[in-house]
Amino acid sequence: MPDPQPIRHWIPPASLATSLGAQGVAWGLLAFVPWPERVGLSLPALAWIHTVALGWLTMTALGILVHVIPGFLDLSWAKEAVARWSLLPFGLGAATMVGGFLGGWPGAIATGATLAVLGLAGYLVPAFWTLGGHRPGLPQAAPLKPAFMTVLGLLALAATFGWLMATALAGAPWSRVLVWMPPAHAVLGGLGWLSMLVLGVSTRPLFPVTGHPRVPLRWHRHVSMAFSLGGLLLLVGLWGPLAWAAPLGLLALSASVGLYAADVLPLLVRGRNPHHPPKAFIGSALAYFGMAVAIGWGVWAGQPWQAALAFVGLSGWLGQSVNGYALHIGVRLLCTVVRGPDDETPPFAVVPQPLAWSAFGLFQAALLMGTTCLLTDHGSWLRMAGGLGLLGWAAWMGCLIGAVLRLRSRPLDPTPRHA
Repeated sequence: MPDPQPIRHWIPPASLATSLGAQGVAWGLLAFVPWPERVGLSLPALAWIHTVALGWLTMTALGILVHVIPGFLDLSWAKEAVARWSLLPFGLGAATMVGGFLGGWPGAIATGATLAVLGLAGYLVPAFWTLGGHRPGLPQAAPLKPAFMTVLGLLALAATFGWLMATALAGAPWSRVLVWMPPAHAVLGGLGWLSMLVLGVSTRPLFPVTGHPRVPLRWHRHVSMAFSLGGLLLLVGLWGPLAWAAPLGLLALSASVGLYAADVLPLLVRGRNPHHPPKAFIGSALAYFGMAVAIGWGVWAGQPWQAALAFVGLSGWLGQSVNGYALHIGVRLLCTVVRGPDDETPPFAVVPQPLAWSAFGLFQAALLMGTTCLLTDHGSWLRMAGGLGLLGWAAWMGCLIGAVLRLRSRPLDPTPRHA
């Protein structure tokens, strides 16, 4: 008999496992680093930011895009194995960068950035190759190709800026970029890459997560236009003579929050999926989306709230979005890993609900406490927020471990597929 072919999971499980670990490390940094009362963008703060942005959020996104790009566009990857394996040097580079920030070692920061950029190049070249050959068969699929190419292009640009800054710290002869490039890097990475990706990709998993029949999202196009315009105006407004563009960008981003809420809230409220914790996470992410824009207004007005903005934007808006979708997508992946690629077990049937609600409550308590500490210059209390976050992460991991144990221990009663 021929040897059985190894199963290639539709999302690389190692990338999601790595991102889960990075989330725990991020809460651990908050809990154990001795923070000053006023937390600026110090090296430990940059270590936390890159743990979340690269290790947790970007690693999750790249792993999921392995499935989403061919799934949304009905095509096959070019050199998919190269893209999958490129996540390894990317993750190692991100970890090296974080270690360099924590230890104050510019050489490690530059080495990690170089390794991460090389890993990204190994991922992005097959991605652009795949997208470049796509010819949409249906009119509604036509906007997807430029949308994917745009967000991946913004990731490439943000990574290039990050590499230039990292090597400048290590003595490269372009140190002047450290003056003007950091806010542009933040806008490109946080708004251009991660936020635009969540706003775009979430239009499909929102329906299975909520159990709502798939319908066109009334305001989605306007959300994308307002958000893209807002990000562009903020980027332009970083140049002194065009600083007037920044408040216009914040107005556009404020409009995108309202329009996004108009699309998402009815689905969360009227959804029939009995699995409520994912909907709660997505609802909280929407609240943090609005909070991040409000804090951004404060930064524009001169308040020293940059650290709070990074915290709310990364762990609140983006992190809680990822947690919400992971309770559906991640658990569905676990089901196929444990029971085979044809398994259709609904996440509600395997996720321990008390643990899921505990994780939700602890994460929200940690986020609200951390935000309050950063806004009121009580940074030493961040360690308590980090402790709450670690407890939430432990409950979160318990959800996933409990799901695996249930999948392995007994057959499940049949439940509606939308659950």
